[in-house]
Parts: sequence; structure tokens; C-alpha cells
Amino acid sequence: MRYVVLALAALLVVVAVAFGQAPDSQPVGTAPEPTTTPNIPPPADTPVPTATETPVDPSVPPDLAGIGWRDSQALGQPARKGRLRDGTQLPELGEDFFTWDPVYNQIPNRDWRRWGTDRLIRTIITVIHQYRSARDSAQRVGIMDLSRPHGGRFGRNYGGLGHASHQNGLDADILYPRKDGTETRATKPGQVDRKLAQDLVDRFVAAGAVKVFVGPHLHLKGPENVVVPLIYHDDHLHVRIR
Repeated sequence: MRYVVLALAALLVVVAVAFGQAPDSQPVGTAPEPTTTPNIPPPADTPVPTATETPVDPSVPPDLAGIGWRDSQALGQPARKGRLRDGTQLPELGEDFFTWDPVYNQIPNRDWRRWGTDRLIRTIITVIHQYRSARDSAQRVGIMDLSRPHGGRFGRNYGGLGHASHQNGLDADILYPRKDGTETRATKPGQVDRKLAQDLVDRFVAAGAVKVFVGPHLHLKGPENVVVPLIYHDDHLHVRIR
């Protein structure tokens, strides 16, 4: 009889423990169910945003981005006691231009011959970009000598004919476009595309050039005392800014 009483007591203890547990408790060692919100797709008529690119302003020359700009100063005069302080270097090649060595007659021009004020370089690159944007089929424009890294005389002892000016970073020699579309220097006036050359002259004048020296055999036109025919300029025009 005593054993029956003990068995009933043990059974009552087990039942009490079972009822004391929470009905939603998790067994030991079982991971809980995830509680994150399910990834429900939006309704079919809900617009989905897409990534957009910032539009590029076609009036901004891409070649400006690759230049190490400095706040330059032109000292003295282009042809007398000229110096260049904190000059900016023109790259040897660009999307709209190439540089041409007038002594070795090849691309590119040497780096010490490609220095000017930041204003000069910005002007010539902007004008050339606008010119080529208006003429999709036009070849790149050749740029020859600017000034030396710190300005100063740039005469015959530096090769070729030398320059009486180009001393303070305000002068640049620009090759005329050729009729055959090749990116090289014209060796005689008959190779120059005069219509395209006149377009370049007009654009530099509109950009504020104070002098544009042109070849005497090309009959290029412009404002008096600004566009000036000058010997040795049948293969290039010479731009000077203020």
C-alpha cells in the first residue's frame, strides 16, 4: 500500500511540472524563428527608382580636367623683360589638341616649351573645344610653342627661328588646320584649309585676343591692329591675350 501511495505522489509531481511550463517556450538548443519583415515586392504599378548619371556640360572642355592649374602671373612684356611666375603647363596631348615640336617637327612638343599663364591655357583650350564641337569632323588642332617654364627670352639659341616674344606666358602658336585633315604642320600655304583657319582666327578674336598674327599669303581677315599679317606665319597663327 505504501508503494502505491509513493507512485501516485510521483505522478502528481510530474503533472504539476508539465503544467507549470509556458505553452510557447522553446526547447533548449532550438533556434528562435526569425522576426524580420518579409521582403514583399511592391505592387506592379509602383515606380522603381533607377540610378541616373550627372549630365556632362558639352561647353566645358574635357581637356581642362587634366591640367595642374596654378595662379599664374605674367610679368614684363611679351617681347621685353618678360617673366612667368607660377606658370601652368599645357599637356602634350588632349582630346581636342596635340602639341607639335617646331624644331624637330614631330608630336609632341617638349615639356619646357609648353608653359603659360593659367588664363592663356584656359583660353586656347576653350576656343579649340568650341571650334571642334561646331565641326565634328575636324581634326584636332596643333599647338606649338608657348613660353619657357619661367618665361624669359626664347630666341634662336633655343632652336629653330626662335621667338622675339613668348616671354611672359601670354603667347601661343597654333597650327592651321590642313586641307587633307592630317595632324601635322603645313609646309606651304596651299596645304592650309583657309575656311577653317579663318574660323579659328574669328574665335580667338571673340575670346579677347589682343593680337593674332597670321600668314601674309593666307589672306585671313579680322579687326585692324588685332589680326596682323606677319612673315613666318604661313604655317601657324600666333595668339596673344591680355
